[in-house]
Amino acid sequence: MTELHDAPCPAPDGVAGMYDHASVLLAEVTGGGLPLGYWRGHDRSTSVADATDATDALTGLVADRLALSPGMHVLDIGCGSGRPAGYVAQTYDVRVTGVTIGSRQAGPVRARPGAGEGRGRVTFARADGMALPFPDGGFDAVYAIDSLLHMDDRAQAIAEAARVLRPGGRLVLANPYVVGALTVAEAGIVAAGRALFRMPPLGDAGDYLRHLGAAGLDIVEILDIGENVRRGHALAAAAIRHAGEGQDGASRQRLFEAADIIERFGALPQVSYGLIAARAR
Repeated sequence: MTELHDAPCPAPDGVAGMYDHASVLLAEVTGGGLPLGYWRGHDRSTSVADATDATDALTGLVADRLALSPGMHVLDIGCGSGRPAGYVAQTYDVRVTGVTIGSRQAGPVRARPGAGEGRGRVTFARADGMALPFPDGGFDAVYAIDSLLHMDDRAQAIAEAARVLRPGGRLVLANPYVVGALTVAEAGIVAAGRALFRMPPLGDAGDYLRHLGAAGLDIVEILDIGENVRRGHALAAAAIRHAGEGQDGASRQRLFEAADIIERFGALPQVSYGLIAARAR
C-alpha cells in the first residue's frame, strides 16, 4: 500500500511551533538544532561532533550541485539553525540569505558568526517558503534542505523557488521520500512520523520531479543517499531519550515515545533520502 493520508496537512503556524520546540530541545541536548547529515563508511558513532561533520558533508553535497562561483547570491529556504548557510557562504565565498518560518530560530541565527552583508556572509529573515518576499530572478542559486517536506503545497513552494531564481541558476532539494510499497504496519510508522514532525504525505521522488517540471525547471541530477542519512535519526532519538531521562511522568513518556517514532521512521528502508538538482531555463 501507499502512505496513509488521514493525518491533516500542517498549517504554517503549526510547523513554526514544531520547529521552535525542536530547536530548544536539540539546543539543550546537542548544542544546536542539527538537520540530518551524510554519514560515510561503516562508522556507527553518533556523537555530536561527528553529527556536525555529517551535517557539513550533506550541506557540501548540496552546494556542490549549485554550480557556485564567488560573489553569487544564494537563497537557503528553511535555514534552520543557520549552520548550513554559514558553511555555504564561507566555503564557497558567496552571499547567502537564509529564511525560516520558526520565530525562535530566526532570532538566534541572526547572531551567528559570519552574519552580515557581503561575500562569505549570511543574512537571515523570518519568511514562509510558499510565499517568498523576494523579487523575481533575485538569486543565482537556491537550495532547501529538509524543509519542503513540511510544506503542505510543495508545488507552490517549488514554483516560488523557481520564481526567485535567475535564468540558468540551479535549485537543489534535499528531502526524504517514500520508495516502494508499504505494509499496513509500515504505513502506520510513516503516519506517526508525519504527525510528530508536522508533515503532509512524503510522496515519492516523482512528485518532486513533476513539480519541478511544472515550474519550468530542467532536471540535472537525482541522487539517492538514503543509506547515508539514517544515522541522523538515531542521533535525534538518542538526544530526545537523554532529555527524557531528566523529566518525570507524562513529559518523560512523551519524549520516549517521540524517540521511538523517530528511530522506527528512520530505519524503514522505504523511507529514503535524495538530492534533486534542477536548472532554470
